[in-house]
Amino acid sequence: MASSSSHLYREEGVSRAVPDLVLDNAIRQSRSTTAATVLSLGHLAHRTGAPYSFLREVAERRIDPYEDFYVKKRSGGTRHISAPTPLLMEIQRWILHSCLRDLRFHPHSYAYQSGRSIVQCANEHVGARWLLKFDLHDFFGSVSEKRVFKIFKSQGYSNLVAFELSRICTRASYLDPNPVPARRRYSVIGAYASNRVGILPQGGPTSGALANAAATRMDKRLQLLALDHNLVFTRYSDDLTFSSSREFDRLAAATIVNEVCRAIRECHFVLHYKKTRVIAPGARLVVLGLTVDRDHVGLLPDFKRRVRLHIRGVSKFGLGAHAASRNFDSVLSFVNHIDGCISFAMGVDRLWAEKAVGEWTAALSLSKYPIS
Repeated sequence: MASSSSHLYREEGVSRAVPDLVLDNAIRQSRSTTAATVLSLGHLAHRTGAPYSFLREVAERRIDPYEDFYVKKRSGGTRHISAPTPLLMEIQRWILHSCLRDLRFHPHSYAYQSGRSIVQCANEHVGARWLLKFDLHDFFGSVSEKRVFKIFKSQGYSNLVAFELSRICTRASYLDPNPVPARRRYSVIGAYASNRVGILPQGGPTSGALANAAATRMDKRLQLLALDHNLVFTRYSDDLTFSSSREFDRLAAATIVNEVCRAIRECHFVLHYKKTRVIAPGARLVVLGLTVDRDHVGLLPDFKRRVRLHIRGVSKFGLGAHAASRNFDSVLSFVNHIDGCISFAMGVDRLWAEKAVGEWTAALSLSKYPIS
């Protein structure tokens, strides 16, 4: 049943003996939003092609279809990634593109959005003299299934469907310190009772969009704060940056830091206090790993040096030997790493990147690595 006319849709539904209540709910939902209509967990199974039994097990928290691994961060340390198994990955991708396509984020939020980039975010701070940098602790983990439920509700879904979608897009985590008795909270479907709170997994296709939506209230608060102090504000995932090109001092910076901390706390996110930085004129201004000068965004000298060292290492010692000496899992992963670095550089400093491409191609040729 795919007619855009409510009358024809109802007529076709009646011919298929679909109950009036189901047809009424479908039409009501389709007219209240342009997001995909989902009437029940069974309907979601039909639309995604996923087994209903699998969706039900996920919603009931009877299985944990995620794989954990860690990736190195450029700043040091590791980042915990919870990747959905292939089936859940496909379901979440469908939800992202079909159920969350109407989400609107704050204009000063740059991550997890098509057509927006780190370079665009950093470019907002070109010409600044002062930077105030903040980092949110456990950004995804701060967004509980209750907040995700409210986001799906805002897209026009019924209470039950919004709840089930929120379960499918979150991963069971910590014990609820103040659980509502299951008899009161799950009077209809007792199997959904759980004393574990779901949170957004870093690695899920829907997590970026849902985290951005949950952070919209905070973004609005911080943008108003920035306007009050004649500052420029941006957020890229968990990285918050404020900048000023006007006269400023550390006393004013301390006042703003306190106001930002309070706003973040009141919006139910957590500030990573040890990563708060106030950068004064004369110091190198860096936003999201890019230098911000008076008139342009550039690559960090350390980034250029690391790429060149890798290229020279391959030229001198060979591809396999150099990749092994730098503890890469395989030659392919090392080549992909350098290709990714150069591809990123293309969007920042094309002249430098084009020169690096020539050197990298020559180095690969020496090792007789096939070049596309």
